[in-house]
Amino acid sequence: MNFRRESQHSQLPVSLTPTNKDMNLAFEDMAAQLRRLQDELQSLRKDINMRPIGNTLPNFALHSQGASIIHHLTSKTYFYLQNYLTFFGIPLWSRSVNPNFVIKGRSELVPGSCWSFKGGQGHLVIALSHPIAISHVSLGHISKTLSPTLTITSAPKEFTVYGMETKEDPGTKLGRFLYDEDGEQLQTFNSPSGENKIFKYVKLQVENNWGNPDYSCLYSFKVHGKMVERNSGEVDM
Repeated sequence: MNFRRESQHSQLPVSLTPTNKDMNLAFEDMAAQLRRLQDELQSLRKDINMRPIGNTLPNFALHSQGASIIHHLTSKTYFYLQNYLTFFGIPLWSRSVNPNFVIKGRSELVPGSCWSFKGGQGHLVIALSHPIAISHVSLGHISKTLSPTLTITSAPKEFTVYGMETKEDPGTKLGRFLYDEDGEQLQTFNSPSGENKIFKYVKLQVENNWGNPDYSCLYSFKVHGKMVERNSGEVDM
């Protein structure tokens, strides 16, 4: 009996070389992934651009990070009528909004949740969380559109910031600034002179407000800069 053995060469070899169709599909998949990444990057850029600058910088006047108010160097809290719970006109309880509110680092500002002091002039002294070279400061207040009266007369208008090395330090003037009543809620101001020294304390001096004769309100204050060692370079947080 004769058996016919098929030659190995009679079987068609399986090609491992990708076809043009396979390559086109791979390129299309890569292009789709690239488009998705570009869309995500564009969305992230828009999100960052929509944030106030003061919310994208390190804040060394942040209570949760160790910053604190030096109360005996700070103006007294002003209690106005809205702060009191009354019974037939008799004050029973007052809602105490102390200066710590200003350094809570809140990203959302709510009408009435602020610290107030009497008149148009007042000051606040903060022990920073770390000694830093100060580059910027940010001041926050609710916008006119959020105000029930559509005005923000109690908002600071002109204010001066001082850097202090110790509590007894009279302070180095870092700049006098104008808070725009028609601007963003959180406004950031450049302070190049603050980068020449290292400060542990900061004094915020409100010079006047936008017209309220009785009191002024502070919602948020932030101090930005870099941690540095006194005898060497920068320190990582």
